[in-house]
Amino acid sequence: MTQKASEMIVFAPQPPNDFARFYTLYYEECRQRVPRIAAIAAKWRFEDLIPGLSDYDTRFILDDGMTVQDWCDMSVAVGEVHLDLCRRYPHWARNLEHLPGINLTWTELTDPAMYYAEYPQWTFYRTEAPARLTAAEQYLAGRPWDIQDQYFHLKKFCLYYGRYDRQIDPPVNLREFESKYPLHSRFMHYFCPPLQSALCLLLQRPVAGKMESVRLACEMFPDPVFREMRDAVERHYEVPELYGEPELTHLEDRLEAALETLRRRLAPVVADVVPEAGTKSLVQWKADLSRAPVSQAVRVFESARFSRLMKGRLQFYAHAPAHFDSTWPIENELRRLKRSFFDVPFGTFWEMTTGETVRDPVAVVPQLVPALLTAEEARCTLEFARLTPGHWAPGTQRQIALDIAAVFDGFFHALNKVAQAVSASEAGQQMSSR
Repeated sequence: MTQKASEMIVFAPQPPNDFARFYTLYYEECRQRVPRIAAIAAKWRFEDLIPGLSDYDTRFILDDGMTVQDWCDMSVAVGEVHLDLCRRYPHWARNLEHLPGINLTWTELTDPAMYYAEYPQWTFYRTEAPARLTAAEQYLAGRPWDIQDQYFHLKKFCLYYGRYDRQIDPPVNLREFESKYPLHSRFMHYFCPPLQSALCLLLQRPVAGKMESVRLACEMFPDPVFREMRDAVERHYEVPELYGEPELTHLEDRLEAALETLRRRLAPVVADVVPEAGTKSLVQWKADLSRAPVSQAVRVFESARFSRLMKGRLQFYAHAPAHFDSTWPIENELRRLKRSFFDVPFGTFWEMTTGETVRDPVAVVPQLVPALLTAEEARCTLEFARLTPGHWAPGTQRQIALDIAAVFDGFFHALNKVAQAVSASEAGQQMSSR
């Protein structure tokens, strides 16, 4: 796009902010089908939800006592809510883009052994148990900053660090607001997350929101790119001069330079994870991160944290109405499912229990029967691995999603047994070392 062409962009006006109406209806309809849902949270603050452009990164908290099968049943039920609302409210396609990510019980939310550094950053919007929520928020707010927080935020910073990849975040289900997505994607999806994590590391405390991160950066750093970003969001990205070339490339230059400034500022404060960080490249930072002294159970959870509602997510995508573009969302899941849900958890389990590193855990699954898995769980696990190699024939995405959903319950039971075995093995090792 030339500069002249960029000046001809017709921007759809900013729509009313109806996220409150959306999440209220969504929460109530999910609770009708799953009464044990006790609270709804989102990954971001309300001010970070940009009408017409943001999806809604939901997190559900449930009453204690959920079984593995309860999670399977909930997954299907919440997927049905997405499908129903998507048909009834086509303009909410973007809001409904994926089922809730991390889902926990109240006890899990405050269990020190299950702590995950994203929890203190959540915003809770509704609950059926205000006293329980207050206690949980007080626990998370009072928890000392430690190696798990540092590991989480440094890993996120390293994941996002670098130049913006123009192929990584295509516009999906944006309708008339697609023309504004180039800035939203660069600023909110791929610059804010590492900025937020960098600030958490520098301040040694959670920073909860994207726009809060931007405001803090405006105060802490002289670089004008932070104010440029704040102003663009406030204008609903109606900044036509940034969309053409060479200005879009120059914007990417500025964002990349800002990340490098943040990396230099981080070097002195990440010594617990990356010793002598100031003398090392980012590749070396990542290598040190892989050896960080964090719980293997936490690594397994981090990898498989979206598994509880994945079956419903895939079923929703496979049956989505014509106005909902599910092709890229399915492909995004197919790229990462095997590594996240199978390779890392099952490989970690095998290494912890045998001391052996396995390149492809498919080879060891039959050996887990009957001591850990049933024959049916092993069958479903092997079929899950077969269906998720990370590549697919064009046009087969929806059928693959349905085929994975068909074996997901058995696989999910196996995944939970493996995760519990990793936790038990680690707890045993800690007891024996005392």
